[in-house]
Amino acid sequence: MVHIQPVRPRVRFSVLSDDQVAEIRAATLHILESVGVHFPSERALEVFERHGARVDPESQIVRLPPALVLEAMSHAPRTYVLSGRAPGTELILDGSASYFSTDGSGTETIDFETGEHRRSTKADVAMMAHVADYLPSISFYWPIVSAQDYGRMGPLHELDASFNNTLKHVQSATIIGKGMARFALEMAEAIAGSKEDLRKRPPLSSLVCTIAPLSQDRHGIEGAMVFAEAGVPVGFMAMPNIGSTSPATMAGALVVGNAEVISAMVLMQLVAPGAPVFHSLLASVMDPRSGDYLTGIPEKYLCNAAAVQLAHDWGVPSLGGAFSMDAPEPGTWQLGRDSVYTSLLSALAGADMVEGLGLLKAATLLCPEQIIFDDEIYHTNRRLAEGIDTDPEHLALDVIAAVGPGGHFLAQRHTRQAIREIWLPELTHPAPRVDTGPSPEIRERARETFTRILRDHQPMPLPEDLQTELQSIIRAAERALPDGGADAAV
Repeated sequence: MVHIQPVRPRVRFSVLSDDQVAEIRAATLHILESVGVHFPSERALEVFERHGARVDPESQIVRLPPALVLEAMSHAPRTYVLSGRAPGTELILDGSASYFSTDGSGTETIDFETGEHRRSTKADVAMMAHVADYLPSISFYWPIVSAQDYGRMGPLHELDASFNNTLKHVQSATIIGKGMARFALEMAEAIAGSKEDLRKRPPLSSLVCTIAPLSQDRHGIEGAMVFAEAGVPVGFMAMPNIGSTSPATMAGALVVGNAEVISAMVLMQLVAPGAPVFHSLLASVMDPRSGDYLTGIPEKYLCNAAAVQLAHDWGVPSLGGAFSMDAPEPGTWQLGRDSVYTSLLSALAGADMVEGLGLLKAATLLCPEQIIFDDEIYHTNRRLAEGIDTDPEHLALDVIAAVGPGGHFLAQRHTRQAIREIWLPELTHPAPRVDTGPSPEIRERARETFTRILRDHQPMPLPEDLQTELQSIIRAAERALPDGGADAAV
């Protein structure tokens, strides 16, 4: 039985006023019309031109009239469902909950058994999907690292490892190109059961990164059009770097990133009106002393939360960002501080989805036990966002009257029931030991928890015929996509 505990916030937090949101929308429309966005895709340029955009075929820059943007975006759905491969995995993106995932596409790992620092593999993707299937903090799974042992077919092997080891929805950030997208859709259709069920209850969604400033990736955007036509949700993530790939101001970074994301979503609506899309904008900061990429900094936290408001202003779901900070080691003071800010603010802002648990070193390094630390921070923030209930059951006036002055509440049935609902942070407050020996150090406790999950939790396996079908699809992709799938028109 799959267990998912999303954040359902009563407490809400807004970075931007309504006037500021309107100002950023107006600035975004101005940039889209007067400056434009680079779309290095012949198909994208043809679609835009056919719908009245100003297209420069030489520079491949597209300028979008505000009326075209607003009309296209009016077709994008605010609410839809992501599904896994079993009942109970449905994620309803309607603003009532924030669903968190692992982060994705790390390239290195600290081997859990040997401590070796090595390149990531398909086995790592499978191991972390296994753990994510157990943790209720994880509502959907990003293949957390790349399957580098499978080369150009790595993205499809990441899907294979994910579908085989978790019932939860899978979201890929590495399926790039129209050929690779078509084979990924075949795999997702096999999981869903039919093309119709794939549209209604998609077990797969896609995320495509834009290129700051004001550019799109050709292979990414062409693969995204394939997903949109199939009715599979596709989102776009802008990652402006304040001071290098965006102006050295938060507002400027939000305008640049917003223009990139909105231009891509407009294209999806022109290709397939009503296609489910989502918005993601994760800014960072350039260290002016070195040029380094900084993620643990207030400007990032504020931009992450503001981006959620921008997404909802356009009437689409938002994917926020959390965790995966600069620190290279788990369990550090720096990591705890930064992870709390990012994960709490994204939830309080009302992000529909939030990626980020499990990686270190700016989302490049997997140290497996880190996900246990992040899980504890997640549940702490979940309780903070839920706030305080003041209904009659929680006010407990009859219980207070029954105990009266000078009494004790421990013997009350209400106490015995309600106290079981209190979430206890087991890493920082472990259960009392029966023996008198010292409690293991906190990182060792995280490793023990990780080991226990691998040992005791068994994800529901895919039926053997589906396992075989996924392998057959991958073999067909190997034959059909000699270049890795970027340009193939399968």
